[in-house]
Amino acid sequence: MPSIAELGEQGACMVEARGNAALIDGDTRLVVIVADPVAQVKSPQLFNAFFQLRGINAVLVPAHVAPACLGAALEGFRALRNLAGVVLTVPHKMQVARWVTNLSSRAVASGAVNCLRKNDDGSWEGDNFDGAGFVRGLKAHGHDLAHAHVLLVGAGGGAGSALAHALCEEGIARLDLHDVAAESLAAVKERLRTRYESVALAESKPVVRPEHTLVINASPIGMRADDACPIEIEGASAAAVIADLIMKPERTALLARAERQGLRTHAGRHLLEHSVEQMVKYFRLKA
Repeated sequence: MPSIAELGEQGACMVEARGNAALIDGDTRLVVIVADPVAQVKSPQLFNAFFQLRGINAVLVPAHVAPACLGAALEGFRALRNLAGVVLTVPHKMQVARWVTNLSSRAVASGAVNCLRKNDDGSWEGDNFDGAGFVRGLKAHGHDLAHAHVLLVGAGGGAGSALAHALCEEGIARLDLHDVAAESLAAVKERLRTRYESVALAESKPVVRPEHTLVINASPIGMRADDACPIEIEGASAAAVIADLIMKPERTALLARAERQGLRTHAGRHLLEHSVEQMVKYFRLKA
């Protein structure tokens, strides 16, 4: 049986189109993805395809929740007895911790949460699979991280912080960090400095230098058609890999520019493809 990563986005959509709705009944478990905006999320296609492939009676649906309403939404979700879990994305990953009783070590380290599950007493516990999923996706596509020199733009956000910790755990040599939110960036840098003494850390402009072997956009810049390119990549070496976490559009302005320069690219969907199975296990969903 193929995995979601092997199936690819087009195949996942085809699986979903074969009738996921027909499988929904009174025993169906519910997973909700919470975002603002929400139109860009790709999780419904991939999760629902995974549920069909594995024979799991569950469905993932999107919920458009503004930051000011996150607490109220979580309180409502708490009342759903068939709720398996909540997936969180922009802009909720760093704000949700105030409602979570138990956080995993990597959620604590990164200060960000992208999955919640409800305990029997109604309390929430949270974890973050962004960093591990991104690293698995890179390795699956043949990109070596040992001794890498990385430029990470959007490092102060929820996904960026999780990626920063996961990359440092992989033994990269240097991590150059950028974010327009100076306080958030400083907090992420301080958490990294206390945990990864062997990794050289520095704040940077969003400009690629020849020594950068991996360049990542973890910011939301690129979701809209009129967004400027978030990183200047003209100085990239031919060996650099350019990655973007944005999933819609899949071919962002950054990736399109990298392709025109003949550089290798890594699309945002690979992170989710290599996270779905672990997140489903976290939600305790089985066939």
